[in-house]
Amino acid sequence: MRLVRGVKSLVKYLDSINCSMSESTIYRLIKQNNIPFKRPAPGILVFDLNAIDKWLMAEEHEVI
Repeated sequence: MRLVRGVKSLVKYLDSINCSMSESTIYRLIKQNNIPFKRPAPGILVFDLNAIDKWLMAEEHEVI
């Protein structure tokens, strides 16, 4: 399991795979519960990069 903590870390990961997304977009997706994340404690967001990759692939197939 590949985990990153925080939206800034997720933004860096997404940039590294050429899928840039702004922090505000990620926060909006979190609020709408449209992106896989965990909140182990208030103010802490954790993203499983394997789940993010699967989510991106599913979104890509919906767009096509």
